[in-house]
Amino acid sequence: MAADASAAQRAYDEIKRLILDGALPVRSRLDLEDLARRVGVSSMPVRLALNLLNAERLVRPGEHSGYEVALWPAAELAQLYEWRGALLTLVLPSTASAPELQRLARTQPYAQAVENVMRMLEGGANPNLRRSALNADERLRAARVAEADILGDVQGEFEALVTAIAQRTKRVSTLMKSYQRRRIQGAEAIRERIALKALPPNGAPR
Repeated sequence: MAADASAAQRAYDEIKRLILDGALPVRSRLDLEDLARRVGVSSMPVRLALNLLNAERLVRPGEHSGYEVALWPAAELAQLYEWRGALLTLVLPSTASAPELQRLARTQPYAQAVENVMRMLEGGANPNLRRSALNADERLRAARVAEADILGDVQGEFEALVTAIAQRTKRVSTLMKSYQRRRIQGAEAIRERIALKALPPNGAPR
């Protein structure tokens, strides 16, 4: 039983990493046997791992059978952005180091910077909030990678927001509302861009 649990954990960790890194793009069909060979376990641990990832809404049941990497409707993406913003407001103001927050926002690629800054801001929050925030960030990973193509200078926008948070200025509320509004309003275009970026070179559906 311990060996099965260990194999399922390994399968979960590896499949989740492949999804978040983009090696398994959205809408990819997830073949049980192929994933088992890839991870080096039997099919049962992979099945257990996919059940967990389905509960986290990183994968979803496919049209015919099995699972595929989740791509949400535009309305759900908009709601996810709204939910993520609500979670952030619950931890502000934060005791996180202001210089470190600004360093992370400036020196890392946008999508990674957002996640790392959020982890710092929410470091002192209760475990339930941290788990919810982490899951939201994981589900938003592909969207954040696509944001720059739709919204323009997302890096500069995020740096301005983080600076306001770090310095606890009165502009925090205004900047946060603008940051969230642009993503909620752009959810449909962002979703379309995610789907386009996930197409294989020949442009055929996966």
